[in-house]
Amino acid sequence: MLSGVSNFRDFGGSPTWEARRVRTGVLFRSGHLAYATAEDLEKMSALGLSVIVDLRWAAERQRHPTSLRAADCRIITSNHGGDHDPWQAFLRSSDLSAASIRDYLRSLYLRMPFEASYIDLFSHFFKALATTSGAMLVHCTGGKDRTGVLVALTHRLLGVHRDDILADYLLTNQVWGFDIHGPAVACGIAEAAGRVPDHDAVRAVMEVDAAYLDAAFDAIEAECGSTDVYLESVLRVTPARRDAIVTRLTDSGHS
Repeated sequence: MLSGVSNFRDFGGSPTWEARRVRTGVLFRSGHLAYATAEDLEKMSALGLSVIVDLRWAAERQRHPTSLRAADCRIITSNHGGDHDPWQAFLRSSDLSAASIRDYLRSLYLRMPFEASYIDLFSHFFKALATTSGAMLVHCTGGKDRTGVLVALTHRLLGVHRDDILADYLLTNQVWGFDIHGPAVACGIAEAAGRVPDHDAVRAVMEVDAAYLDAAFDAIEAECGSTDVYLESVLRVTPARRDAIVTRLTDSGHS
């Protein structure tokens, strides 16, 4: 849909346990917006976006700042961690093997639900979901891992079936195609690491795996007992806030 923004898509449309359906046209996800074209920005404006949730570290936002025109929306960010960028640090120290990259990504999913930066961002996202009337966009750099976890949590809250949650998550492997986007990703890795990655390493960076998402939910359940408890006790999604989100973001399955 957008030529300068990767992995952009609506994540509504899924059925829920209560015979309802997640509304379309209000929930969007993507990679970063630094290379959004004028046409992209026009299309985004037409969607009625009112809030953008940027899940990136401050150092990532400095390297690839959001387009000023996109900044007409309210943008939610976090400055936890200062100039810290764990992905860049990993690339500098890694052997850039596909196995090491997959190990890093799995560890990211295990720790993400309880890192202060993500707790802050996820909490603000759900607060905005309950109180914002316009459409919302959530993104990170590639729109796959951090965005993938937050989208999955949103779907869980709304009552989307696990198979549909996973199907939306795995769409990244089709939408963010290696043949088109691989060279740019490889350049970014080489710039950070000082070495050129091979094709297997680039694919490992770009692809998502069901096991990663399972790792995040396993960590949540091990610590909190259930996703519902995590949403309420860690992310401050009170029953009233949850009801407001479900009411606003789901419709009758027959409509």
